[in-house]
Amino acid sequence: MNTSHPIAENSIGSPTLEQHVTGPHWELPSISNATTYWRCTSCNRESIREEDLYRPTFHTADCEVHEC
Repeated sequence: MNTSHPIAENSIGSPTLEQHVTGPHWELPSISNATTYWRCTSCNRESIREEDLYRPTFHTADCEVHEC
């Protein structure tokens, strides 16, 4: 995680999570309204807000991060 982005107060904040959060990723410029996003490599969920990935409810039930 980028240290300039604070972890949400209700976050999981585990080393496993740090290993699975990747980004920012940039969408192709040919996509209208292209933006950056972050992804959990365990459950493949994506969000344009990095802090979403630090909330347990964001991940799928079978995600390694969710099980922490």
